[in-house]
Amino acid sequence: MNKIFLALALVLVVGFSVAYWKMGGLKAPTIAVETTTQPYFLAGRYYEGPANDEAFGDLTRQAYQLRKEGKLRGDFGNIFYNSPETSRDAAKVFVGIVVADTASQQLPADYRYRTFAAGQKVVHAQIDASYLVAPDKLYSGIKEYAAANKLTLQNVYLERFPEKGEPEVLAVVK
Repeated sequence: MNKIFLALALVLVVGFSVAYWKMGGLKAPTIAVETTTQPYFLAGRYYEGPANDEAFGDLTRQAYQLRKEGKLRGDFGNIFYNSPETSRDAAKVFVGIVVADTASQQLPADYRYRTFAAGQKVVHAQIDASYLVAPDKLYSGIKEYAAANKLTLQNVYLERFPEKGEPEVLAVVK
């Protein structure tokens, strides 16, 4: 009986390890300091409150649904206006879709545009990994890079999760 449990545990550990590896969990992000050359436009809604609140989840699901139905074209994205460490308790975030411009699509009711401006010095991190593991890898990579290079972050972050391509985070440098 103990051998069966040991074999089952081993199979589960190997299975989870392979799944984590396949999702890109063992990859490191690519990180560089750069200046944004063009603005990023987001169509969405602002949320302030706990990140685990149902209202935040509803906004995220609504953005995904609008994209899936073709009512908005672009990549899922957010602009966080506070540090990722504190956003679990008190997130300040604009949730929506990164769109190409502010003129070619009609906004859904209650949606507004926000701009992540061009000309900002940012720490840009991207990774070839699933969106399930990417945020933790990207944010920890940005934090380590900023500390190693003595950069002070402004606590404004743009997240972009393309349907195809690498998830990325841009963190504004003071």
